[in-house]
Amino acid sequence: MYCFIRNTVFFFMLVILSPVSIWSQSGDMIVETFDDAEFFYARGEYEEAAYYYRQLVTYSPANANYHFKLGECYLNIPGSEILAVPHLEKAKDNIIEKKKYRAKDFTEDRAPLHAFFYLGNAYRINNQLSEALEAYNTFVSSPFYYGNYNVAIVENEIKSCERAKIIQDHPIQMTGILLDSTINTSASELNPVISSDEQEIFFVRRLKFYDAVYTSVRKEGTWTDPVNLNPFIGSDGDFYPACISPDKRALYLIKKDVTNSDIYVSYRVDSVWTGVQKLNKKINSKANETSAWISEDGETLFFSSSRRRGVGGKDIYYAIRKKNGEWGRVRNIGKTINTPFDEEGPCLTNQGNTLYFSSKGHYNMGGFDIFFSNRNGDAWGEPVNAGYPLNDTGDNTGYTALMGGMTGYYSKMNMTGTSGEDIYRVVIRTNLPRIMETIESMQQ
Repeated sequence: MYCFIRNTVFFFMLVILSPVSIWSQSGDMIVETFDDAEFFYARGEYEEAAYYYRQLVTYSPANANYHFKLGECYLNIPGSEILAVPHLEKAKDNIIEKKKYRAKDFTEDRAPLHAFFYLGNAYRINNQLSEALEAYNTFVSSPFYYGNYNVAIVENEIKSCERAKIIQDHPIQMTGILLDSTINTSASELNPVISSDEQEIFFVRRLKFYDAVYTSVRKEGTWTDPVNLNPFIGSDGDFYPACISPDKRALYLIKKDVTNSDIYVSYRVDSVWTGVQKLNKKINSKANETSAWISEDGETLFFSSSRRRGVGGKDIYYAIRKKNGEWGRVRNIGKTINTPFDEEGPCLTNQGNTLYFSSKGHYNMGGFDIFFSNRNGDAWGEPVNAGYPLNDTGDNTGYTALMGGMTGYYSKMNMTGTSGEDIYRVVIRTNLPRIMETIESMQQ
């Protein structure tokens, strides 16, 4: 009997003291996990950061701050945005005003008001537009909201939800065709760059330990086995194709690292691609250059940059090649195209008379939308939303338009499988710049 009582007392003491013991033993581990998560988040490596935040959420499921940070990560991982919703819904239930929020403290168990804004973004991306509007309105009407967040950004998100409903009610006629298994695999394929004759493609395949630039040629209607260009161009997994010159002898690429991104070029010499060369300092600034497009005659380079003194955020710029082959003065393409929000991904078609690009401004559905603008003499016309379902309520970037806008290539999350992003060819039968020009000419 004595042994039974002694063992029972010992058992209950163990139950009572275990959480304290576990906390004291694992405190260092929690700090280390939190620091690892913060480190990868600061580097923009969101999948790695999410791995560590998930551990923290598992350990402390009531901690609103851990849920908030995990939700932020999911919002930055293509295809995982919907996973942010339950975590941000939990984070919003324990909000603290900004000046008391300790973002870098692993013991912080409350979330900032921004949880409502990010929750609105997550709802919007998932096309839950009414829920998104409610979250945005809660954000701006909170007593913790002092206008210290960019009001224009919040207002644009609210308007984008309202515009999305209108655009979705008037869909364009479009067919999306998934490229075959020679190009699309169980890995993610993204950043497609296609030659103007559609006979050669460049893209990125996300391998287990690095991102590889591949190329494939179409022969008799079939894509050949892709070739890994990393060893030729000198990529350590940090280069991404931006565009190919019309003569298919110059491949422009973006090099991305933690602090910066710049534009490089590789040349085809005797069917072999050379090591990359960095473009001059007029093109590459201390800011980020994130996309590029070369004109049909190879004499004008269009690109996006977040350099200072632009219209706002990332703008689209252009430079003309000088007689010595170097790029000359860089000019902003203008306020008709560029807005106070981000623009990127310039692409010209229709003999250079139609510009396609992505923007967070203009008449968009939220995030980046694809727009086109027709050239009117030396000026660009008012951009037109390329329409739904080419655009949705997420980010729509990296679009290559061909044949005056009748066809195009881009990568999207493949929602029918587990292969991540895949490359699609689209055929569009409405809202074409070429059709618009025909109608305009008939009216004259």
